[in-house]
Amino acid sequence: MLACGSATGSYVDRGHAKLMSFGGCALVTLGLLFTSFSGEFTSAHRPMYYQILLSQGMLSGLGMSLLLVPSTAIVPTYFVDKRTLAVGLANTGASIGGIIYPIIIRRMLANLGFHWAMRAAALIVLVTTGFGALLVRQREELTRNPAKRTLYDFSCLKELQYALFAAGVFLTFAGIYIPYFYISSWVRDTGFPVNGLHPYYLLSILNAGGLVGRIIPSFCADKFVGGPVLVQALAAITCGCLAAGWTLIDSSLAGLIVWTFAYGFFSGSVISVIPSSAATLTKNMSSLGGRLGIVFAGNAFASLIGNPVAGAILRDTSSGWRGLASYCAVLNMAGGCLLAICWTMHVRNLRSTS
Repeated sequence: MLACGSATGSYVDRGHAKLMSFGGCALVTLGLLFTSFSGEFTSAHRPMYYQILLSQGMLSGLGMSLLLVPSTAIVPTYFVDKRTLAVGLANTGASIGGIIYPIIIRRMLANLGFHWAMRAAALIVLVTTGFGALLVRQREELTRNPAKRTLYDFSCLKELQYALFAAGVFLTFAGIYIPYFYISSWVRDTGFPVNGLHPYYLLSILNAGGLVGRIIPSFCADKFVGGPVLVQALAAITCGCLAAGWTLIDSSLAGLIVWTFAYGFFSGSVISVIPSSAATLTKNMSSLGGRLGIVFAGNAFASLIGNPVAGAILRDTSSGWRGLASYCAVLNMAGGCLLAICWTMHVRNLRSTS
C-alpha cells in the first residue's frame, strides 16, 4: 500500500484525486469480494493462501494505495491557521475503522463464516469509501501546469530540513507499528492475566487511543511555530519511552489497558501529523503530493523492514520479548530525535529570515 501509494503523489498534484479515490474504492471492494470466494469451490471449503495473497494482499493493497495520498494530501492545502487540527480530524476515520473493524469482523466470522463475513466487509467498504470519494475536491489553482510535476520529488531531499524529516519518519515507522502487530501475541505467549478480555480487543484500545491522539495534539500543534513537527518529535520520543517499559507490565490488566491506550494516543499523533509536517516544510503547496510521495516511499521500506526484524529478534535471540520492545523503543526515539533536530532548524531558519 505504502510503496504504490508513494508513487501516486504526482497524480494528485495533477488533479486526479477524485478519479483515484473511486478507483481505490473499486479495487479494495473487488479484493475483498475475491477473497470471499477463496477456497469456496474446493472440497475442503477452506481459504487458500495464494488466493488471499493475490486478492486481499495485492488487489486490495493496490486499491488502498490509490486512496492513501488523496486522503492525506488534499486537506492541508485548504488550511493555514488550523491546518494540523483539520488534518487530525480528517485522519480520525482511520482510528474509528481500527476500533470497529476488528470487533465486527471477528463477530461476523463467528456468526456468518469466512466467506459471507468478507462479503459483508466488502459492502461496508464500498459504502464508506464511495461516500468519501464523492467528497474529494481539489483546489483548481494548485493542479495547473501538470507537465512540471514529477512522480517523486527527489529535489526535496536536497533541503536538509526535509531530509531530516523524511529520515525521522522513516525510523519512526520502522518501529511504531510493532505493538500493533505483537501486543495480542505477547499477551498470549506470556500468559498475561486478562481476566476474560479477548486479546484482540487490545487492538481496538490502541486505535481508541489513536482517535484521541489525532485530535488533541493536532489542536495544540497549531499554537506553536512549526508545531506539527514538534508534536511529532515529542510523540515519537514518548512512544519510545512507552515501548521501553512495555515488558515491565507484569500482571496488572488495568496497567496494560492504560499503557495500550497511551501508546495508541502518541502513535496516533505521530501518524496523523505527517501531512501537516510536510506542509509546514513546503513553500509551494502545488508540489506537496510529490514531496509526500517521498516520505511514504520511505515509510513503505520502513514498514517492510521493521516488523519482520522484530519477529526475528523475538524468534532467534535470547532477549525475546524484551529485545523486541527495546528494538521498538530505539527506533522511535531515534526518529523522534531527528524530528526534533528538524524542528529546531526550521524555527531558526524562520527567525533568521523574519
